[in-house]
Amino acid sequence: METGAPANLLMGIIAGATIFLGLPVAFLRGIGEKTRGSLTMAACGVLLLLIVDVGYNVIESLERTAMDANWNKLGIMSAIVFLGLMYGLVGLAKLEERRGGMKGESDPYSIATMIAIGIGLHNFAEGLAIGQSFAGGSISLGIVLVVGFALHNATEGFGIAAPLAGKPIGFWRIALLGLIGGGPTAVGALMGGVFVNEYITLLFLTLAVGSLIYVVRELMRLRFASLTPSGAMLALSIGLLFGIYTEIAVEAATNSSRSGGVQNAIEIDFSRASAGKSVSVPAGSHIVIKNSESTTLEFESDGLFPGEVFIKSGDRAPVTVTTKPGQYKIIIEDTDFAPIEVKVTGLK
Repeated sequence: METGAPANLLMGIIAGATIFLGLPVAFLRGIGEKTRGSLTMAACGVLLLLIVDVGYNVIESLERTAMDANWNKLGIMSAIVFLGLMYGLVGLAKLEERRGGMKGESDPYSIATMIAIGIGLHNFAEGLAIGQSFAGGSISLGIVLVVGFALHNATEGFGIAAPLAGKPIGFWRIALLGLIGGGPTAVGALMGGVFVNEYITLLFLTLAVGSLIYVVRELMRLRFASLTPSGAMLALSIGLLFGIYTEIAVEAATNSSRSGGVQNAIEIDFSRASAGKSVSVPAGSHIVIKNSESTTLEFESDGLFPGEVFIKSGDRAPVTVTTKPGQYKIIIEDTDFAPIEVKVTGLK
Protein backbone atom coordinates (compact mmCIF):
# COMPACT_ATOMS: atom_id res chain seq x y z
CA MET A 1 0.00 0.00 0.00
CA GLU A 2 1.29 3.44 -0.86
CA THR A 3 2.41 5.83 1.86
CA GLY A 4 -0.44 8.19 0.97
CA ALA A 5 -3.10 5.61 1.86
CA PRO A 6 -3.69 6.85 5.45
CA ALA A 7 -4.20 10.40 4.17
CA ASN A 8 -6.57 9.17 1.45
CA LEU A 9 -8.54 7.22 4.04
CA LEU A 10 -8.75 10.26 6.32
CA MET A 11 -9.99 12.46 3.45
CA GLY A 12 -12.59 9.83 2.56
CA ILE A 13 -13.78 9.66 6.16
CA ILE A 14 -14.13 13.44 6.30
CA ALA A 15 -16.10 13.51 3.04
CA GLY A 16 -18.35 10.62 4.09
CA ALA A 17 -18.91 11.54 7.73
CA THR A 18 -21.00 14.61 6.90
CA ILE A 19 -23.82 12.29 5.90
CA PHE A 20 -24.54 12.10 9.64
CA LEU A 21 -25.40 15.84 9.65
CA GLY A 22 -28.65 15.16 7.80
CA LEU A 23 -29.63 12.04 9.74
CA PRO A 24 -31.07 13.77 12.89
CA VAL A 25 -34.16 14.59 10.79
CA ALA A 26 -35.22 11.01 11.60
CA PHE A 27 -35.52 11.94 15.29
CA LEU A 28 -38.10 14.66 14.73
CA ARG A 29 -41.10 13.93 16.93
CA GLY A 30 -44.59 15.35 17.07
CA ILE A 31 -44.65 16.35 13.41
CA GLY A 32 -47.78 15.90 11.37
CA GLU A 33 -48.30 13.67 8.38
CA LYS A 34 -48.22 16.68 6.08
CA THR A 35 -44.76 17.74 7.32
CA ARG A 36 -43.40 14.20 7.09
CA GLY A 37 -44.76 13.92 3.58
CA SER A 38 -43.15 17.21 2.57
CA LEU A 39 -39.80 16.11 3.97
CA THR A 40 -40.06 12.81 2.10
CA MET A 41 -40.88 14.49 -1.20
CA ALA A 42 -38.01 16.95 -0.74
CA ALA A 43 -35.71 13.98 -0.19
CA CYS A 44 -37.13 12.48 -3.37
CA GLY A 45 -36.08 15.63 -5.23
CA VAL A 46 -32.52 15.30 -3.94
CA LEU A 47 -32.43 11.67 -5.12
CA LEU A 48 -33.79 12.62 -8.55
CA LEU A 49 -30.87 15.00 -8.98
CA LEU A 50 -28.48 12.21 -8.01
CA ILE A 51 -30.04 9.93 -10.63
CA VAL A 52 -29.59 12.58 -13.32
CA ASP A 53 -26.04 13.38 -12.22
CA VAL A 54 -24.84 9.79 -11.93
CA GLY A 55 -26.77 8.66 -15.01
CA TYR A 56 -25.16 11.43 -17.05
CA ASN A 57 -21.71 10.16 -16.09
CA VAL A 58 -22.65 6.61 -17.11
CA ILE A 59 -24.02 7.69 -20.51
CA GLU A 60 -21.07 9.99 -21.07
CA SER A 61 -18.63 7.10 -20.56
CA LEU A 62 -20.45 5.05 -23.17
CA GLU A 63 -20.57 7.98 -25.62
CA ARG A 64 -16.83 8.64 -25.34
CA THR A 65 -16.05 5.00 -26.03
CA ALA A 66 -18.41 4.93 -29.03
CA MET A 67 -16.81 8.11 -30.43
CA ASP A 68 -13.43 6.38 -30.21
CA ALA A 69 -14.89 3.44 -32.20
CA ASN A 70 -13.52 1.10 -29.52
CA TRP A 71 -16.20 -1.53 -30.02
CA ASN A 72 -14.70 -4.22 -27.80
CA LYS A 73 -14.50 -1.79 -24.89
CA LEU A 74 -17.99 -0.53 -25.64
CA GLY A 75 -19.29 -4.09 -25.53
CA ILE A 76 -17.72 -4.69 -22.12
CA MET A 77 -19.04 -1.39 -20.78
CA SER A 78 -22.52 -2.08 -22.15
CA ALA A 79 -22.55 -5.46 -20.41
CA ILE A 80 -21.52 -3.77 -17.15
CA VAL A 81 -24.30 -1.19 -17.49
CA PHE A 82 -26.84 -3.93 -18.22
CA LEU A 83 -25.78 -6.02 -15.22
CA GLY A 84 -25.58 -2.96 -12.97
CA LEU A 85 -29.11 -1.91 -13.81
CA MET A 86 -30.40 -5.46 -13.43
CA TYR A 87 -28.87 -5.86 -9.98
CA GLY A 88 -29.52 -2.31 -8.84
CA LEU A 89 -33.08 -2.01 -10.12
CA VAL A 90 -34.57 -5.45 -10.69
CA GLY A 91 -32.52 -6.99 -7.87
CA LEU A 92 -33.99 -4.62 -5.29
CA ALA A 93 -37.49 -5.25 -6.62
CA LYS A 94 -36.97 -9.02 -6.25
CA LEU A 95 -35.68 -8.52 -2.73
CA GLU A 96 -38.77 -6.53 -1.80
CA GLU A 97 -41.04 -9.15 -3.34
CA ARG A 98 -39.44 -11.84 -1.16
CA ARG A 99 -39.88 -9.66 1.90
CA GLY A 100 -43.50 -9.05 1.04
CA GLY A 101 -42.91 -5.41 0.22
CA MET A 102 -45.43 -5.51 -2.60
CA LYS A 103 -48.27 -5.92 -0.15
CA GLY A 104 -49.83 -2.65 0.89
CA GLU A 105 -47.87 0.51 1.66
CA SER A 106 -44.10 0.54 1.43
CA ASP A 107 -42.18 0.28 4.70
CA PRO A 108 -40.30 3.53 5.52
CA TYR A 109 -37.58 1.57 7.34
CA SER A 110 -36.89 -0.63 4.33
CA ILE A 111 -36.95 2.40 2.03
CA ALA A 112 -34.42 4.24 4.21
CA THR A 113 -32.12 1.21 4.07
CA MET A 114 -32.41 1.02 0.27
CA ILE A 115 -31.70 4.75 0.00
CA ALA A 116 -28.57 4.29 2.13
CA ILE A 117 -27.40 1.41 -0.08
CA GLY A 118 -27.97 3.38 -3.29
CA ILE A 119 -26.20 6.43 -1.91
CA GLY A 120 -23.38 4.24 -0.61
CA LEU A 121 -22.76 2.84 -4.10
CA HIS A 122 -22.66 6.38 -5.48
CA ASN A 123 -20.34 7.55 -2.70
CA PHE A 124 -17.91 4.70 -3.36
CA ALA A 125 -17.38 6.10 -6.86
CA GLU A 126 -16.93 9.59 -5.38
CA GLY A 127 -14.33 8.17 -3.00
CA LEU A 128 -12.42 6.73 -5.97
CA ALA A 129 -12.26 10.24 -7.45
CA ILE A 130 -10.86 11.62 -4.18
CA GLY A 131 -8.19 8.92 -3.96
CA GLN A 132 -7.27 9.33 -7.63
CA SER A 133 -6.84 13.09 -7.30
CA PHE A 134 -4.42 12.77 -4.38
CA ALA A 135 -2.54 9.92 -6.07
CA GLY A 136 -2.18 12.09 -9.17
CA GLY A 137 -0.55 14.85 -7.12
CA SER A 138 -3.48 17.27 -7.41
CA ILE A 139 -3.69 18.07 -3.70
CA SER A 140 -5.67 21.31 -4.00
CA LEU A 141 -8.26 19.69 -6.26
CA GLY A 142 -8.46 16.69 -3.94
CA ILE A 143 -9.25 18.97 -1.01
CA VAL A 144 -11.92 20.75 -3.05
CA LEU A 145 -13.45 17.38 -3.96
CA VAL A 146 -13.49 16.41 -0.28
CA VAL A 147 -15.27 19.64 0.64
CA GLY A 148 -17.71 19.34 -2.27
CA PHE A 149 -18.58 15.72 -1.63
CA ALA A 150 -18.89 16.47 2.08
CA LEU A 151 -21.51 19.10 1.24
CA HIS A 152 -23.28 16.60 -1.00
CA ASN A 153 -23.28 13.93 1.69
CA ALA A 154 -24.93 16.24 4.18
CA THR A 155 -27.90 16.56 1.81
CA GLU A 156 -27.86 12.82 1.16
CA GLY A 157 -28.14 12.14 4.89
CA PHE A 158 -31.36 14.11 4.81
CA GLY A 159 -32.51 11.93 1.92
CA ILE A 160 -31.99 8.81 4.01
CA ALA A 161 -33.63 10.12 7.16
CA ALA A 162 -36.61 12.07 5.80
CA PRO A 163 -38.92 9.04 5.29
CA LEU A 164 -38.31 8.09 8.96
CA ALA A 165 -39.26 11.49 10.44
CA GLY A 166 -41.88 11.01 13.13
CA LYS A 167 -41.32 7.25 13.25
CA PRO A 168 -39.82 5.48 16.28
CA ILE A 169 -36.22 4.52 15.55
CA GLY A 170 -33.16 3.90 17.67
CA PHE A 171 -29.87 5.78 17.57
CA TRP A 172 -27.81 2.76 16.53
CA ARG A 173 -30.10 1.98 13.62
CA ILE A 174 -29.66 5.51 12.30
CA ALA A 175 -25.91 5.23 12.87
CA LEU A 176 -25.87 2.03 10.81
CA LEU A 177 -27.73 3.75 7.96
CA GLY A 178 -25.15 6.54 8.04
CA LEU A 179 -22.33 4.00 7.90
CA ILE A 180 -23.94 2.23 4.94
CA GLY A 181 -24.36 5.52 3.05
CA GLY A 182 -21.16 7.36 4.01
CA GLY A 183 -18.67 4.58 4.76
CA PRO A 184 -18.07 3.64 1.10
CA THR A 185 -16.63 7.13 0.51
CA ALA A 186 -13.69 6.27 2.76
CA VAL A 187 -13.28 2.80 1.21
CA GLY A 188 -13.34 4.30 -2.28
CA ALA A 189 -10.79 6.98 -1.36
CA LEU A 190 -8.46 4.30 0.00
CA MET A 191 -8.79 2.17 -3.14
CA GLY A 192 -8.61 5.16 -5.49
CA GLY A 193 -5.14 6.03 -4.21
CA VAL A 194 -3.67 2.68 -5.19
CA PHE A 195 -5.92 1.27 -7.88
CA VAL A 196 -8.37 2.86 -10.31
CA ASN A 197 -10.30 0.89 -12.91
CA GLU A 198 -12.90 2.60 -15.07
CA TYR A 199 -14.93 -0.61 -15.34
CA ILE A 200 -15.26 -0.85 -11.56
CA THR A 201 -16.23 2.81 -11.35
CA LEU A 202 -18.82 2.31 -14.09
CA LEU A 203 -20.26 -0.73 -12.32
CA PHE A 204 -20.78 1.11 -9.04
CA LEU A 205 -22.24 4.15 -10.78
CA THR A 206 -24.70 1.95 -12.68
CA LEU A 207 -25.66 0.03 -9.56
CA ALA A 208 -26.29 3.39 -7.88
CA VAL A 209 -28.51 4.58 -10.75
CA GLY A 210 -30.62 1.43 -10.68
CA SER A 211 -31.06 1.35 -6.93
CA LEU A 212 -31.86 5.07 -6.69
CA ILE A 213 -34.50 4.78 -9.44
CA TYR A 214 -36.14 1.99 -7.49
CA VAL A 215 -35.97 3.97 -4.26
CA VAL A 216 -37.62 7.02 -5.86
CA ARG A 217 -40.39 4.76 -7.11
CA GLU A 218 -40.88 3.45 -3.56
CA LEU A 219 -40.95 6.96 -2.12
CA MET A 220 -43.67 7.88 -4.60
CA ARG A 221 -45.73 4.96 -3.28
CA LEU A 222 -45.84 6.36 0.24
CA ARG A 223 -49.26 7.81 0.98
CA PHE A 224 -49.74 11.10 2.86
CA ALA A 225 -53.46 11.81 2.93
CA SER A 226 -53.08 15.40 4.18
CA LEU A 227 -50.47 16.32 1.54
CA THR A 228 -52.02 17.67 -1.65
CA PRO A 229 -50.53 16.83 -5.07
CA SER A 230 -49.43 20.44 -5.52
CA GLY A 231 -47.85 20.44 -2.05
CA ALA A 232 -46.01 17.22 -2.83
CA MET A 233 -44.65 18.59 -6.10
CA LEU A 234 -43.64 21.85 -4.39
CA ALA A 235 -41.63 19.94 -1.80
CA LEU A 236 -40.10 17.74 -4.50
CA SER A 237 -39.13 20.85 -6.50
CA ILE A 238 -37.47 22.41 -3.46
CA GLY A 239 -35.43 19.27 -2.89
CA LEU A 240 -34.48 19.08 -6.57
CA LEU A 241 -33.42 22.75 -6.69
CA PHE A 242 -31.43 22.32 -3.49
CA GLY A 243 -29.57 19.41 -5.07
CA ILE A 244 -28.98 21.32 -8.32
CA TYR A 245 -27.47 24.36 -6.63
CA THR A 246 -25.35 22.17 -4.37
CA GLU A 247 -23.95 20.58 -7.54
CA ILE A 248 -23.33 24.01 -9.08
CA ALA A 249 -21.48 25.12 -5.94
CA VAL A 250 -19.25 22.04 -6.10
CA GLU A 251 -18.46 22.58 -9.79
CA ALA A 252 -17.72 26.28 -9.22
CA ALA A 253 -15.41 25.50 -6.32
CA THR A 254 -13.62 22.81 -8.35
CA ASN A 255 -13.04 25.20 -11.23
CA SER A 256 -11.92 28.05 -8.99
CA SER A 257 -9.33 25.77 -7.38
CA ARG A 258 -7.69 25.53 -10.78
CA SER A 259 -7.69 29.28 -11.45
CA GLY A 260 -4.48 31.22 -11.59
CA GLY A 261 -1.15 30.35 -13.16
CA VAL A 262 1.24 27.48 -12.47
CA GLN A 263 4.95 28.11 -12.65
CA ASN A 264 6.86 26.09 -15.26
CA ALA A 265 3.68 24.42 -16.50
CA ILE A 266 3.36 22.85 -19.94
CA GLU A 267 0.74 24.83 -21.90
CA ILE A 268 -1.68 23.22 -24.32
CA ASP A 269 -3.20 25.96 -26.47
CA PHE A 270 -6.42 24.46 -27.77
CA SER A 271 -8.23 25.59 -30.92
CA ARG A 272 -9.98 23.93 -33.83
CA ALA A 273 -6.71 24.08 -35.76
CA SER A 274 -4.81 22.26 -32.99
CA ALA A 275 -7.52 19.66 -32.28
CA GLY A 276 -6.25 16.11 -32.50
CA LYS A 277 -2.64 16.97 -31.79
CA SER A 278 -0.42 14.76 -29.61
CA VAL A 279 1.71 15.83 -26.66
CA SER A 280 3.97 14.05 -24.20
CA VAL A 281 4.21 15.08 -20.54
CA PRO A 282 6.01 13.65 -17.48
CA ALA A 283 3.87 11.88 -14.89
CA GLY A 284 2.65 14.16 -12.11
CA SER A 285 3.57 17.33 -14.02
CA HIS A 286 1.55 20.53 -14.27
CA ILE A 287 -0.16 21.46 -17.51
CA VAL A 288 -2.21 24.48 -18.45
CA ILE A 289 -5.05 24.19 -20.96
CA LYS A 290 -5.83 27.39 -22.86
CA ASN A 291 -9.12 27.78 -24.71
CA SER A 292 -8.46 29.75 -27.92
CA GLU A 293 -11.96 29.14 -29.26
CA SER A 294 -14.73 31.76 -29.15
CA THR A 295 -16.99 29.88 -26.72
CA THR A 296 -16.70 28.26 -23.29
CA LEU A 297 -15.60 24.64 -23.60
CA GLU A 298 -15.69 21.65 -21.24
CA PHE A 299 -12.54 19.53 -21.17
CA GLU A 300 -12.52 16.01 -19.72
CA SER A 301 -10.03 13.14 -19.70
CA ASP A 302 -9.97 9.39 -19.21
CA GLY A 303 -8.01 9.58 -15.98
CA LEU A 304 -5.37 12.13 -17.06
CA PHE A 305 -6.70 14.56 -14.44
CA PRO A 306 -9.65 14.28 -12.04
CA GLY A 307 -13.02 15.76 -12.92
CA GLU A 308 -13.72 18.14 -15.77
CA VAL A 309 -12.62 21.71 -16.55
CA PHE A 310 -14.83 24.51 -17.89
CA ILE A 311 -12.72 27.17 -19.62
CA LYS A 312 -14.05 30.46 -20.97
CA SER A 313 -12.86 31.78 -24.30
CA GLY A 314 -9.28 33.05 -23.93
CA ASP A 315 -8.89 31.71 -20.38
CA ARG A 316 -6.44 29.12 -19.01
CA ALA A 317 -6.95 26.32 -16.47
CA PRO A 318 -4.05 24.57 -14.71
CA VAL A 319 -4.34 20.85 -13.88
CA THR A 320 -1.97 18.22 -12.50
CA VAL A 321 -1.73 15.03 -14.53
CA THR A 322 -1.78 11.51 -13.13
CA THR A 323 1.34 9.77 -11.85
CA LYS A 324 0.44 6.63 -13.83
CA PRO A 325 2.23 6.51 -17.22
CA GLY A 326 0.15 5.62 -20.25
CA GLN A 327 -1.90 6.96 -23.16
CA TYR A 328 -4.71 9.42 -22.35
CA LYS A 329 -7.04 11.79 -24.16
CA ILE A 330 -8.34 15.26 -23.37
CA ILE A 331 -11.91 15.24 -24.67
CA ILE A 332 -13.80 18.39 -25.63
CA GLU A 333 -17.40 17.74 -24.66
CA ASP A 334 -20.41 18.46 -26.91
CA THR A 335 -18.28 19.33 -29.95
CA ASP A 336 -16.93 17.59 -33.01
CA PHE A 337 -13.34 18.51 -32.10
CA ALA A 338 -10.89 15.63 -32.16
CA PRO A 339 -9.49 14.84 -28.68
CA ILE A 340 -5.95 15.80 -27.69
CA GLU A 341 -3.74 12.72 -27.38
CA VAL A 342 -1.52 12.83 -24.28
CA LYS A 343 1.27 10.38 -23.51
CA VAL A 344 2.26 10.37 -19.84
CA THR A 345 5.87 9.28 -19.45
CA GLY A 346 7.75 8.08 -16.34
CA LEU A 347 8.11 10.18 -13.21
CA LYS A 348 10.24 13.30 -13.45
